[in-house]
Amino acid sequence: MPRSWRQDDGIATPVEMMYLLVFCLVAMLFIGYVGRLHAAGVEVTNAAQSAARAASLAPDPVSAERAAVAAANTAQLRRRCRDGVQVAVHAARSAAGTWHGGSVAVTVTCTIRTQELIGVWAPGWRTVAMSDQQPVDRYRR
Repeated sequence: MPRSWRQDDGIATPVEMMYLLVFCLVAMLFIGYVGRLHAAGVEVTNAAQSAARAASLAPDPVSAERAAVAAANTAQLRRRCRDGVQVAVHAARSAAGTWHGGSVAVTVTCTIRTQELIGVWAPGWRTVAMSDQQPVDRYRR
C-alpha cells in the first residue's frame, strides 16, 4: 500500500462532507414531510370532530348530514384538498328506533398534494381520512 493511503489526518475530505450534506438535507426534508403530514392529519381530525358534533346536535338525520358537511367545509381544509372535503355520515338509531339516543359517525377525507407536504416539487397525492363518532342526546329536541 502506498504511504499516503495509510496516513490519516483526521480531516474529512470535501467529497465526504458533500455526502454528509446531502444526507442531512434529505433527512430535513423527510422530517418536514412527516411533520406536515401529521399536521394535515390533525386538521382532518379536528374537522371530523367538529362535523360529528354538529351532526349530533341536529334534530333529524337529514339535517345532521347537512350540518356535518357545513361544519367540515368551514374548516381550513377546503383550500388544501384536491377535490374539496369529502364527508360521509352514518347515523345509527337508538334501540327504540329513534334518532334521539342513537349515534352519528362522520368520516372526513382530504386528498393533499405531496408537494404541499414536502415543500419542494414532488409528484403524487396523499389521502388523509379520519372518523369521529358522537352520541345524539336522547333528551334534546
